Amino acid sequence: MNPVNRSARLMGLLMILMPIGLTACINVPHYQSEHVQILWQGQQLDDCQLKGPIIGSQGHWYDYLFISNKDLTQGAINQLRNEALTLGANTVYLLKPQSFTTSVTILGNAYDCSNAVDVK
Repeated sequence: MNPVNRSARLMGLLMILMPIGLTACINVPHYQSEHVQILWQGQQLDDCQLKGPIIGSQGHWYDYLFISNKDLTQGAINQLRNEALTLGANTVYLLKPQSFTTSVTILGNAYDCSNAVDVK
């Protein structure tokens, strides 16, 4: 086989497989992160202990065209929950989402609300 044809075939195969591989790069939730509660700004957190700020992000300049907005958002939330779990938190209080063209980025604070009576 001609080396030029072989190189062209390999390049064509890579061009086909690369978008497929990129779409598989979604943040996967940790199996225990389903217990992490997500709250929006405006809800009260009484008797909760702040564990720290966290950032959830999904998407890059090279793959955002291949991933739906829903999957980008879910990936960012999965990352938030995973980070909260790492900090020993069971609640994430979301702040205003950041607007980017190529990704979804969500800022929040992680809290441990184990001793809280009610989160409103």
